[in-house]
Order: sequence, then structure tokens, then C-alpha cells
Amino acid sequence: MAHSPTVTTCQSDSETLHWRTMTIDDLAAAHGLSRKLGWPHRLEDWKQMFTVGKGVALDNAKGELIGTGFCLNQGLIATLGLVIIRDDWQGRGLGRAIMTRLMAQAGERTLMLVATAAGAPLYYKLGFEPCNTIYQYQGVVAGGVPAIDLPPGLRAMKDTDRSAIMALFPDNPVHAETVRQATAGIIIEHEGALMGVALKRPFGRGEHIGPILAYSSDQAQVLIQALLINAEGHFVRLDLVDLDDDSWLVGAGLVCVDNVMRMRRGARLDEGPLTRFGLITQAMG
Repeated sequence: MAHSPTVTTCQSDSETLHWRTMTIDDLAAAHGLSRKLGWPHRLEDWKQMFTVGKGVALDNAKGELIGTGFCLNQGLIATLGLVIIRDDWQGRGLGRAIMTRLMAQAGERTLMLVATAAGAPLYYKLGFEPCNTIYQYQGVVAGGVPAIDLPPGLRAMKDTDRSAIMALFPDNPVHAETVRQATAGIIIEHEGALMGVALKRPFGRGEHIGPILAYSSDQAQVLIQALLINAEGHFVRLDLVDLDDDSWLVGAGLVCVDNVMRMRRGARLDEGPLTRFGLITQAMG
């Protein structure tokens, strides 16, 4: 995706701020902002967001990057994420200004985001409403992954499966890029049709399992467990949607370290025949 910088200026406490389109040269500084927040994103994770989305950058008068945000247009839906304001610039309405710009980029699409506790009050004011709870599980996978009964049609993903997985969301560059980056995957198929899929790829401190797409929560659990069995000794993260029972995850050495709201602005839309039980990442949906 091409990114040509567009610059506008505004005043904040008598200092001129510069709004512009994010460029690849901003990614190192943006990565630095997320590290100061304790977020796990690698520079490579920022690069993926840049590849599939359009970023907003905010500079102070010294030319320092003090704010970021991304809009990822995914067909009828857009996801917003990596909204950051540097600590010493908090409390000046800049978060709202970034969100306003990102929402304008999304146009008439339904908007989705995952809200931090600090960001949620602003998102409510902007018309977002809670729609799911996201449970973040992570840890080094232990040797105690419960044995599972493999359902008919469950198997490891082959390279030849990638085009069919991409076709689940044909107008979604975020989904397509995630499929391309996947280092492993498990699918359930029946008579040549995809009934479920879970992908694993490098992210943050180790690997991330997501998206997780299936017809039922039981199918989603089996897909995850099949990937965990081959991940013993690896650091793995999952962002699971509206999870009920986590005993099988705890048995695998994973711990719930956070739960946050997923919020929506606009009409609820069915993404396709499969339900999303796990996110690509919190920023990507």
C-alpha cells in the first residue's frame, strides 16, 4: 500500500503540531513509543501494520513523533489500533484528534477496536459500544497439553491451502497478509470445504495463534490444541473472544494476563460463515 505524506498543522498550548500520514521512516520511533507502554510489538509487527493499513503520525515542533494510530480497511469493516499519545502529551485532546482522523479514513464502514481501560471513556463518547470481551492468554507452552480426539477432516495446513483460506475474506488485505505470514496452521475440512482454521505466526515475544475461525467453540478449541501440541517450549499468545472455559489452556501452561473490551461503532455485520473465536491481533481484529 502506498503511503504519501500529507501534512497539516494545529496549535496545542502555543506549540505547533504537525499531522501527517505515517511513513516507513516513522516505524522505529513508533516502535519506541509502544515499548515505553510495555506493549510487546516488534518492529516487524509495526511493519505489518504499515503494509496493510494507513497510519496517522503526529509530530511536535521539534519534529519528534508524539502520536500514532492506524486504520485498516477490511471490506465492510475497518479496525482501528495502535493509537498512542506520548505520556508528556496526554490530556490535551490529541487522542480524540487521532481517532477523528482514523474514523474519517474508514468512511462509512463499521468500525471495530479493542479498548484499553484508559481509552474506553473516549471511545464511548465517539459512539462505540461494547460487543465482546477479549481474553489475552500467553506463556511458554508446557508438556501438559491435553490429549484430544481429532475430528474427521482436521489436518495441518499445506501451502496449497492458503488461497482457499484467503478466499474466506476475499476483499480483506489484512486477512490475506496474515495468511501469507503464517508459519503453521490447522484446518478442518469436509468434502473440500473449510469448516475451521487457526493460524500461527511470529509476533511480539514469540508466536501468536490467530485468527481462529470455526463453526463452534468446540471446533475452535481443537484447532488451538492441535497447534499447541507442536509448540511445546515456545512462548505463545492468543487473544480469544468471549471465552467460557480456560482449564485446557491453563493445563498447557498459558495464563490469562488481561481481558479488555472489543467495541463496535456502526451496524453489526456477519463476516462470513465462520465465527471468529480468536483475533489476528488486538489491533487487526
